[in-house]
Parts: sequence; C-alpha cells; structure tokens
Amino acid sequence: MRGSLSSGLLLGGLLLGGSLLSGVVHADERSEAKRHFTEGMAHIADGRYQQGVQQLEEAYAILPHPAVLYNIAKAWDEAGDGERALSAYQRYLATNPSDADYVRTRIKELEEKRRTAAAPTPAPTQPRPGPAPKPGAGTAPKAGDKPKAGDKPKAGTGTAPKPGGKASGQPKSGTGKRRPNGPEDIYDETVVTASRSAQSPLDTPTSTTIITQQDIRLSGITRIPELLRRVAGMEVMQITGGDTNVSMRGQNGRLSNKLQVLLNGRVVKTDLLGATFWESLAVDVDQVERIEVVRGPGSSLYGADAFSGVVNIITKNPGEGGSGVRAGIGDHAQMYGSLWTSGSKGNFSYRSSAGFTRYPRWTREAQDGRVDIKHGSLAPNLGVQNARINVRTLTRFSEDTSLEFGGGYANANLNFYGIGPFNDYNARFNTYNVSAKLNAGIVEVRSNYTLLDVFAVQDHDYVGQTLYAGDPLQHSFATAVEARDEPEWPGGLKHSLLAGFRYRLKHVNWNYLVDIPPTEHHVGLYAQDAMKFADGHLGVTLSGRLDYVPILATVVPSGRATFIAKPGEDKRQAIKASIATAFRTPTFLESYLNIPIQLPLSGLDIQSQSARVDSGVKLGAENILTAELGYINRQSDAFDVEVTAYYNRISNYIQLAQPRLLTLSNLDLGGINQETGNYRVGFGGWVNQCSVNNVFGGELGARYYGVEGLDIFANYAINYGLLQLPGNCAEQGDQRTSHHKFNIGTQLRTKFGLEGEITFHYQTGQQWGEQVATLQGIELRKFQLPGYHLLNGRVGLSFLEKKRATASVVIFNALSGVFAPAPQMHPFGNRVGRRLMGFFEYKL
Repeated sequence: MRGSLSSGLLLGGLLLGGSLLSGVVHADERSEAKRHFTEGMAHIADGRYQQGVQQLEEAYAILPHPAVLYNIAKAWDEAGDGERALSAYQRYLATNPSDADYVRTRIKELEEKRRTAAAPTPAPTQPRPGPAPKPGAGTAPKAGDKPKAGDKPKAGTGTAPKPGGKASGQPKSGTGKRRPNGPEDIYDETVVTASRSAQSPLDTPTSTTIITQQDIRLSGITRIPELLRRVAGMEVMQITGGDTNVSMRGQNGRLSNKLQVLLNGRVVKTDLLGATFWESLAVDVDQVERIEVVRGPGSSLYGADAFSGVVNIITKNPGEGGSGVRAGIGDHAQMYGSLWTSGSKGNFSYRSSAGFTRYPRWTREAQDGRVDIKHGSLAPNLGVQNARINVRTLTRFSEDTSLEFGGGYANANLNFYGIGPFNDYNARFNTYNVSAKLNAGIVEVRSNYTLLDVFAVQDHDYVGQTLYAGDPLQHSFATAVEARDEPEWPGGLKHSLLAGFRYRLKHVNWNYLVDIPPTEHHVGLYAQDAMKFADGHLGVTLSGRLDYVPILATVVPSGRATFIAKPGEDKRQAIKASIATAFRTPTFLESYLNIPIQLPLSGLDIQSQSARVDSGVKLGAENILTAELGYINRQSDAFDVEVTAYYNRISNYIQLAQPRLLTLSNLDLGGINQETGNYRVGFGGWVNQCSVNNVFGGELGARYYGVEGLDIFANYAINYGLLQLPGNCAEQGDQRTSHHKFNIGTQLRTKFGLEGEITFHYQTGQQWGEQVATLQGIELRKFQLPGYHLLNGRVGLSFLEKKRATASVVIFNALSGVFAPAPQMHPFGNRVGRRLMGFFEYKL
C-alpha cells in the first residue's frame, strides 16, 4: 500500500511541480499555435514579413499544419525573397496538398527566375523602358500596400482551389487554401461526425466532444475505450483484461450494443452480437488523429444502432505523421509496440503501420489443478493479445478528385463475457478489411468489406458441462453514395445540403444459429439541410433517414431537428435546442439464435430461441426519443464551457426473457435434445420490455488553458431514470448507470521536453440485475456495486534534435487498494488493479 501511494504522490508531484515552471511551458497546443498564427498574419498584413514568418514558424513548431507552410511561402513570395519562398513552397509540397499543381507551377517560375538572375546579361545599347514590376513578382511591395499571405494567385500562375475544400468523414486538412488563412480556418476545432461534414462545434446539431491528439499523447493511454472515459456522460466498463463495454448516457451492459462505433466512417461492430470488440481492431492509438464523440442519438444520419451516440475514430491521413516507432513494457507481462511509416511522391501518398499489444487478465475465476473443473483450449491467463497491420493510400487526380484505398488485418486473442449465464469466454479473432473512398467534387462514394473469422470457447466449467465451443464466420459489405451542395436561396439564405444512400449486406454462419441463417440486406436513405440566416446568428438543421430492416420486414424512420442561436457579435457562443429519434434493430444473436443451455442440475437444459416456438413472440426494434438543450461558450481564448440537459424516453428495450418451463399445453415441444442428450424442460430467448424508461440527465464540462504551464479540464454528468409500468407490466428495474460521474485532469508541456498528464475519475454506485444459473434453473438476481475511483498519470521527457525521442512512464489506477479495494465495474467482472508501463518512442 505504501509503495502504491508513494508512486501516485511522486507522479502528482512531478506534474504539479513542473506546472510551476512559468515561462518555460506552453499552454494548450491548439490555443498557443493559434495565438502565434494570429500575430504572424497581422505582421504580414502590415508588410512586416520577417516578424510575421517568425511567428508562423513558432505556430508550426507547436502544432504542425500544412496551411501554415503555405502562408510562410506566400509571405516570402510577396516580400520578393525568391530563395526563401522556393524553400517554403517545397516544404509545403512535401505534405501532398490538393493544390500541388499550382505549387509546382510556382516553384518552376521561381527556379526559372533564379536561373535568369544568375545568367550573365549583356549591357544594353540603350535603356528599354517597361512596366514597373508588380508586388509579389520578385520585388518588394510599394509603400502603403498591405498584401496578405494567402491571397489568390494571379492569372496564369495556377488555379486556386475553393476555400476550405470539402470534408468527407476525415479531418479537415486545411491544405490548398488560397484566401488569407485566419486562425479560425486552421487551429479552431472542427467536427465531421455530427453532420458528416466539417463544421465548428458551435454549429453541430448535436452535443460533441473531441479527444485530440494532444489528449492521446499526453495521457499515455493505449486503450481507446479508456480514452473515452474522460468524455462527460460516457459509460466505460472494463470486465476483463480484454473486454471493455462502452455506451453513452446509460444503457451499458455486457456485449454493449447501444453505441455506433466507426473507424474513419466505417462500422466496426460485430453483426453477430452487435457489440464492438475494441481490442480486436487493426489500429492503435499511435495511428489516431483524433476521436470524435457525438453525444445522443445519431440514427437520423447513421441509421440503426446509433442509439445513444456515435464514436468516430479518425486516423492520420496518408502522407501525414511521418515515420516512427513506439514500444512499451510493464508489470504483469504487459507489452505494447507500434511501428509506422508515411510518405508522398507526386500525387500519391501512403501510410502503413504494424503493432502488437498484450495485456494479462486481471484475475482468474478458476485456477488450474481443480479436479472438478475443465478448461477450454485457449490461453486462460490472457486478457488480450493483438497483432495487427494496416495500409492506406491516397491518390489525387485533381484538386477535387481523389481515391483512397486501404486494408488491414488483426489477429486478436481476448477474454470477454457474454450474456446471461455465458460468462468468461476466450476467443481468437481474425479480422480482415478492405475499403475504398472516391471523392469527386460534391459526390463521394465509399465501400468496404469485412471478414470476421472467430473461434470461441468458454474458459472453464464443471466436469460434465459443455464449454460451448463455436466458430462464427461473418461477412459484411457496405457501400454509400453521398452528395453535398451549399446553395443560397431564397434571398441569400445559406444552406448546407447533404443527401445519401447506403447499402449494407450481413451474413453470419454459426453453429448456434438456425440451420440456414439468412443474408440480410439493409438499405438506408438520408438527407440533411443546415440553414443559416440573420447573418449567421440563427440556424436550423433538419435531418431524416429511412431504413429498411429485413428482420422486421419494415421501414423505420429516424429524424432530428435542431435550432441554434448565436448571441453576440463574435458568434462564439451558441444555444442549441433539439429533438431526435433513434432505434436499434435485433442482432443476429437476438434474431436467429437456437442454443441449448445446460442447467447445473445434470441432464436438464433450456432451449434458448429467437423464434420462440412456445409463444410466437417476435422482437421489435428498440426506440429512443431525446429532447436536448445545450449551451456552449468559446468567447474566451483561455477557457471553453459547455452545459447540456437532456431527456430520454426509451421503449421496447430488448432483454433476456425469463425462462418459461414446459407446461401441459406445450409438452410436445419437450423431450430429449438430440445434440446434448439432455432433457428439455423449458425455453429461453429475448423479449421487448413492456416498461418505458424516462431518463433525465445533464453534462457540464470546462477546459481552462489560459495560464502558462497549466491546462485543466473537468466535467460532471448526472443521470436519473424513472421506470414507467403501463397496464399489466410488472418488470423489475435496476440502476446500471451511476447517478453521478466526475472527471478532472491537468496537462503539462514544457519547452525543454518535460510533459505529462494526471486524470482522476470517480463514479457513484450501481445496481445490476443479471440472470444466473442455479440448481432451480436460471434466475434474475440483483447485485450492488459500490462507487469507485481511478487515478491515471503519465510523465514523459522528449530529447535529441527536434525532440525526436521520448521516454515516458504511465501508471493506471494508481490508488488501487489504497483507500478502497480494487474496483469491480461489473458484478461478474475482474477486479481492476494497478498497472505500470514504461515507453520509448522515436520519430524519424
């Protein structure tokens, strides 16, 4: 206990002590870079090119952005310094911008001018009068002129791209801009997930949170779900070393299926179970540019399963991020490795990565050597082990046309918990994916194919019981076509229009489904119009979608309407009011299951079926109606504040049905099960709840970065549910969501390379209702879980030229066992202990 406490205090002391080194640290990277960029552009606008470029170089050193390089090149060009302009244009060209053709043209002109100036010139017999040179063409501007870096090139020097370009589910790169690039264009946050196109968080129709690259790096966390814990209202539950379930604003559970998780816009859930196995993905945190979280229903644009929210993991673009390696090792045989390389040649760029992760189980339920227990065939002491590779390429055909192509593979062994009595499974995942995206002006086409090949077996059970080995094989193919336009009609009313079509094929083979599982064909049509009027002070966003759901044989509508008001002249605060609907369809497991469940009493089983032959019950979709009111304030350059209140009405919640014993009326459905040799005594399956859950909640978050050396963030979430029991409904509710959750953290960056972060998380207790197998059969029992806290931290030091090398130490759950026992986040889950890892990173 003393050692763990001292390690936590030492970590805190290092960071807090470092934060007192005023004058040698940066504040929030984005804000600091934005300040230097703003000052630099002001100098350039007044003709002070030397001072302006110096500030732009400072901004680029803090947070690199290709558009900063362009403005540096343009500044030297306008100042008449051809050599420096040529060098800066070449740096910008190396980022593979969309306006590469223009840049190459300008480079050739400058090189020709240099050759001409170096060649000997014969003395003219008489002067030849001609027009005075224009500013920016190799001479200094005339007195009084105030050219701005980023002005459009003159005729004949190339074609200027459209300001801002088009965003399509990827981060806005900012390259290719020819107008004066203000700080709002480069260093202000943009979100693409909320509306499927880039916009400020002030304009999004939903509440959003961005986990930035700075957050990822300074935290040192290598698990994506653990990064999500810092988001207000997020439910993160770690059951085993390899099984983390995530949801938003409640409704979490084993095999959580209420959150739509995307990787660069591609759905990554398993269609068999509806859950996301985070540790099986072919990507690691070193490849992630940022994570965007949409808080609240997203079915109006993303269709089924975007029930409580959407998480979009956005990786670094081909050609960006350079090359490097990061490796880590820790106690309990923890290991982490990531290797990546990125580059460009002409209009072609690429990024490839490979990685390895290993984390042990926290605890084991059954040790080796017991004569009454038999074990499965996979590694019983392993939480997760993941070996992965990923390649992405980008080819630009013109400024507005590009093709992105890529693929990945991951081999993952992980330990997870199923539902009902199916606990403690070990599984081997082989995941293959191929994706392509064509950007052609206002039209975008995306397609992807995923093959998931799994072998799973229960970790252990009593002798005489089956271990339920299975080998599901899942095929999924999806394609989508989207079109965007930004007309102004009538009378200058600004629109941002989006329309799309999406098709998804799903097919699963598994020995515990019906004999011939069908191939499901899902089709969705969606549209959105974001309107701005009153000079941008008012806005309305309307979105809607129609989804054909095969298992329901019907079309399900979803919609959202949002009103946005921006008081004040600067329009840097926003009041948002919205109402939205969303749904979740039954998974393959819930739709086609046919599995015998052995009871502890030898020789008896219950047949769990989706098509309930004993009652004829058919599942419907889960539904949610959400009303939300929010306020964002970003008027200050020192802090941001956001507050949100919401109401959810959840109906038709899908849950495991209570076992139904054989009666005289359905005795003909019993008898000996030919597969197991057991006698069938009842039936299980799923049912839509008859109750309605009314949830009231809110989130409050703030980030302060105005003091040199101190970047602080904090948020709080509250969630209370009220169960409504209409008619003869007699269901028993539980409390799977903590009423209160808190996050607070501080980040540090210094000029001499010391950096780090400390975060503290606390949430109050919960009550879970879970089905358990007993000698009397399968029963519903309630389990109380106390509240728990987590203290995580990282200290790192960067060194060598340009701080290419970084050594760091990361501690997770530093106070485990100090003031309370190690936390247990689910009644059946492992106790989550303390872990310590050391890392070394080198960037080429």
